[in-house]
Amino acid sequence: MNTKIFNLLLKNLENSFNLPKYKDLCFDQTIVIEKLPWTPVKRKKFEDCIMEELEFHRLDLSGSLLQITERLDKLYTGRFFSSVWRPSTDSHKFTGWDIVKYVNEKNPSRVLDYGCGYNQFKDKIQGLIGIDPYNDHADYMVDIFEFVDEPESFDAILVLGSLNFNSQDELEIRMKKLVNFLKPGGYMYFRANPGIQWPDGKYVDIFPWSFEFVVKMAKDNDLAVESFKKDTGKNGERYFFVYKKFCTDCLESNLYTGHYNFRH
Repeated sequence: MNTKIFNLLLKNLENSFNLPKYKDLCFDQTIVIEKLPWTPVKRKKFEDCIMEELEFHRLDLSGSLLQITERLDKLYTGRFFSSVWRPSTDSHKFTGWDIVKYVNEKNPSRVLDYGCGYNQFKDKIQGLIGIDPYNDHADYMVDIFEFVDEPESFDAILVLGSLNFNSQDELEIRMKKLVNFLKPGGYMYFRANPGIQWPDGKYVDIFPWSFEFVVKMAKDNDLAVESFKKDTGKNGERYFFVYKKFCTDCLESNLYTGHYNFRH
């Protein structure tokens, strides 16, 4: 769930019903906003505040507070990544154009670029398929849950800033889906944001990656952390790290049990 948008809705609901006679109202994820005791003026003021803050021209208040949050998150995030966000590939030392070298030197047959944006690596990395739900430059405009392919069919997966949004639970579920597509012995190349907010996308809910969380994700998904480095770009500090999927047939299989082996 996008906690930034949820808290925006919650704050404005509490402001709308801050009189003593409404003290028994409980504003949680399940409350149905349309069933609240609105007056026309109160409801219009609430809608106007949300639309002004998110820069929307209309607002659908049907369903629960959680459903509304998810709907607004999809609209806000979709607009940001399709018309506001621009890639900063040139500014990253490790996850910029050099990522092409890192991936191709493994001679992969198939590579998945999750959240590929403008699909910049399409003609540079062999066997690459780019997916992105918001950008029509992708090979498939789908989210990872909608993407259909054989399990363990990719030699490498790029995750360059695309697994960085909303709650930890969401990241963990998406990570398991990605790992399911990766062959044993295959590599995942990550760029992650430690929690730096975009000034032109303040309601994009950024999850703060840390070294500890990188290791946790490795342990939870039978991965090894092959390397971990800082990769500062024009939008601030980022992390570059590489996972390798546990492989019982690998000569180095003792490394791939959730421990980490740094290669600088």
